[in-house]
Amino acid sequence: MNIFVIILIVVVGYILIKFFSDLNKDNSDLGNTSFETKFEIVVDLLNDYAYNGLGMVTVLDKRAFNLYKNGSHQIIMFRYGTGHLTITWKYKYFQKEVVYEKTFHNVRNLSIFEQGKIAEVVIKEMQVVIAKHQIDVMNI
Repeated sequence: MNIFVIILIVVVGYILIKFFSDLNKDNSDLGNTSFETKFEIVVDLLNDYAYNGLGMVTVLDKRAFNLYKNGSHQIIMFRYGTGHLTITWKYKYFQKEVVYEKTFHNVRNLSIFEQGKIAEVVIKEMQVVIAKHQIDVMNI
């Protein structure tokens, strides 16, 4: 075996060990609380902004849920894995959809203030996305 193959095997082994270790940490993080409860501040702030507080959480699995209000033209999806939170916001305007997605890294132990910052970033960025999308749709 040449040195390249040995190095490749070591690197792949390290990556796999790290990945499965992080998945176990996720299980530990979510062992005593649900995913939507862990990020309750983010969910509440986005719910207040997008749905005037009337959105409902639909749990998809242990690491994914949607925030949605019946009859709304938007849906916010949350996914959690290996210590990362991904928020995907789909917004429909005159039957044209735009998708915004943002991943926040290293979110295992966030304070209330850090969760508020995440929601603030998502809202500010989504406001720009929506404004641009509405202009683009109206100019077609």
